Amino acid sequence: MPYIQFNDQRFPLTAAELTVGAYEGAAVRLPGDDATLRAVLHVGADGTGLVKRGSAEAVVFVNGVQLGAEPSPLLHGDKLSLGANELRYGDDVKGGSTQFLSSMNTPDPLKARGSAPKKPTTATGGRLVSLVDGREYPVPDSGVTFGREIGNDIVIASTEVSRKHATIAPGEGGYVVTDLSTNGMTVNGVRVDKTQLLGRADVLKIGPEEYRFYADVAKAPAAPPVAEAPPSVIEPAVPAASAPPPAPSEAPALVADTPFGLGTLDGMPQIDMTVIDLEDAIVAASNAPPPAPPAALPATPPAAPARSAAQPSAASETPKVPSASRNPLATLEVINEGPMKGTKFEIHTPLTNVGRGPHNDVSLQDESVSDSHAKILKREGSWWLVDQGSTNGSYVGGRRVQGEQQLVGAPDVRFGSIKMMFKSTPVPAEDDGKGTRAIAAFSVDAARKAAEKKRGTQAAPQQPEAAQLPAEKKKGCMAMIAFLLAVGVAGASMIAILLTIRG
Repeated sequence: MPYIQFNDQRFPLTAAELTVGAYEGAAVRLPGDDATLRAVLHVGADGTGLVKRGSAEAVVFVNGVQLGAEPSPLLHGDKLSLGANELRYGDDVKGGSTQFLSSMNTPDPLKARGSAPKKPTTATGGRLVSLVDGREYPVPDSGVTFGREIGNDIVIASTEVSRKHATIAPGEGGYVVTDLSTNGMTVNGVRVDKTQLLGRADVLKIGPEEYRFYADVAKAPAAPPVAEAPPSVIEPAVPAASAPPPAPSEAPALVADTPFGLGTLDGMPQIDMTVIDLEDAIVAASNAPPPAPPAALPATPPAAPARSAAQPSAASETPKVPSASRNPLATLEVINEGPMKGTKFEIHTPLTNVGRGPHNDVSLQDESVSDSHAKILKREGSWWLVDQGSTNGSYVGGRRVQGEQQLVGAPDVRFGSIKMMFKSTPVPAEDDGKGTRAIAAFSVDAARKAAEKKRGTQAAPQQPEAAQLPAEKKKGCMAMIAFLLAVGVAGASMIAILLTIRG
């Protein structure tokens, strides 16, 4: 039978509603007098427990996640928090006796004892992330316990799990897991032999559940000091005149036939454009400022005059102009424990990529984050989180995202084991970033012809309909006519002379 437990006292749940709160008249009366601490529990049609807020102003947390307006299903071992009061949900059916698993059915690799951790940690910052539902469990200095009973910190409702199965607590050199169970547990697929020192990103399997362990990384031991070399004999310097001239360095060759027709220099990294998808390219092109016109360079640069020591430099005379800042559309801030806690990322475009790869707008350097993990985009004035088929999943409000999920208010989001707080920033109506802006296509040939036609129209002088010859052509024609007339006159004179002689 489902029940709710408070201060070692059990209250059975039925189809009828059970009120819990710090107010007079509650069936389960909590200490204090706060009308916002109230919840309603009952059993649904499928036999599972359900919890909802007792009023619109009520503040209720389920496993550290604030409950919304809709009811939430409860699993065996879930924690309900109303202020400083903590209640546990349990089910007698899920908390039955332990089912013994024969060691003959255990694979041989699981019978061996694990080796030292590959990534050692310190005894601080410990936390566990469920690989099933993404829930996070901090490991305090007192440690955490696993088991089937609801008195454990992490309850696993399975007959394969003992009532008190295992513990994790800080120890010498990091965190130590201790197996107290009948059927055992594994770390990275290797069965634990009583105790084992955990390393960062180790995967623990207890019954059907798996958890990834994280803690602060242990610093590498300091390198031993390098012994100083004995002083060597200093040879006299060779005069500059006798030194051979330095060999001219060869200019780096250009690499031809690059994917985009742009040559690159040898030794320089080439940009991998395949990681930028079409939407990112459109957003980047639409938000890019117009290119500045190239500055005209003088044919011969003037020689710089000699500057005295007392004369101030040009850099000190020119004041620095601060760059124009742009308000972000939204922000993402890391809120879980660890070295990244408090890190804030600003979102300036309606489409933002999140992942471990350097090509992402929000780059999270953590083993649990995929190379291209998720996207955060804005459509029709609303923000959405889209999972990119990541290995460890994306979560909104503690629930795994299947495809996409709308971000309402300031929810907590999780990428792998990195928990963040998303907050949108109000923006003016003219710059609200509604969706992705498209770049209109156009014909290059048509544009080229239009430009040539425009240049021809501007260059042609306005003339009357009757075409007139330029002055230079007029002078050339007149000279040719005069030459032909002179030749004709000379010919006529010669003919007259010849006729006179014959006559």
